[in-house]
Amino acid sequence: MAFSSPWALVLTGGGARGAYEAGALKAINQLDLDVKGVYGTSVGALNGAFYCQGETEKLYKMWQNLSYSDVMSINASSNTTNVYLNVIREMFSFHLINVEPLIEMVKENLDEQKIRDSGIDFGLVTYDLSKFSPVELYISQIPKGQLLDYVLASANYPIFQRQIINGQTYIDGGVYNNAPVNMALEKGFKNILLVNVSDIPFFLPPIPKDVDLKSISPSGTIGSALDFNPENERRLEKMGYLDTLKAFGKFVGRNYYIYPPKSPILIDALLSMDATELSKIADILDLNIAGYSHDLAVYGILIPEILQTVKATSFDSLNLDLFEITASVLDINRLAPYTQSELVKAIAESNQKLNTSFLFFQIKENSIVEVVREICKFIVSSGMKC
Repeated sequence: MAFSSPWALVLTGGGARGAYEAGALKAINQLDLDVKGVYGTSVGALNGAFYCQGETEKLYKMWQNLSYSDVMSINASSNTTNVYLNVIREMFSFHLINVEPLIEMVKENLDEQKIRDSGIDFGLVTYDLSKFSPVELYISQIPKGQLLDYVLASANYPIFQRQIINGQTYIDGGVYNNAPVNMALEKGFKNILLVNVSDIPFFLPPIPKDVDLKSISPSGTIGSALDFNPENERRLEKMGYLDTLKAFGKFVGRNYYIYPPKSPILIDALLSMDATELSKIADILDLNIAGYSHDLAVYGILIPEILQTVKATSFDSLNLDLFEITASVLDINRLAPYTQSELVKAIAESNQKLNTSFLFFQIKENSIVEVVREICKFIVSSGMKC
């Protein structure tokens, strides 16, 4: 899918949550968006600089293994609690955190000239402590040879040692504007994609009627801004990648990522079952369909009973809702793309035991899950094509 109109990307600050942005940028590359502007704050400025440089895949790989020692010089084990304790100790001793590892990583991997030659407008936000004044700069306003310094200034988290440029002291731009949508608007962009991993509130400017602002936010928990844990960062990258593709219609589903199906396989399978198979479904739902015709049993009894628990307006939406409920209850990995066939197989092969409960809604949900598991087993055993 190609998008002919130019896009601007706006990347918020969020510290370690920037891994989500790295996943989103990987997806944006695959979507073939015509990106002509990138505007970021803090880690958003860092990630945006890599994107402009054409190093999205390198950025993705870097985030997969990024640890505390790659960002800051602090005595701590890999245990997150120990890191926080050491950070607090430094703060109470009036010491700001040394981020020489981050500075070295940025200067080793970013190339100012490549960014300037990319043909993509770049902008960032920082805050001048010397003047108590916010600073929003486009790349054309940044003196040559100082671009990386300003990128680091934008990402100068308040507990980090201060970034000094030309005698002026700067801190993280998130204290003023963590989502510089205004910078994209000022450049006249009509299509703006905001990737939001902010852990602080921000306010958007008025959006003109002729501007399409699409916002992508994490669909699950993302941790704290200082949680530089490779395992969590890999999870965030997957989430950012999949959430972005879903936002552009590559997947359907509320919580899972399902390739758009050609037909509702769960409903099709139910309609294909013989009397014996339908009786199994009826028994799970505690229903009696003896003496009913096949169609009346399915359309008049079984599906209406299922719809008592799963509120859907069409067979397509019912099919997706049944997949989502069942996959969630069976604890099937959420952060992966699935075809209908792959999800059917995962459900059919699951041996996850259901939690017992005396609550009515839990009993009903468990029954639905067992029904879907039985249907999936039928699909697999009968060789139905999904």
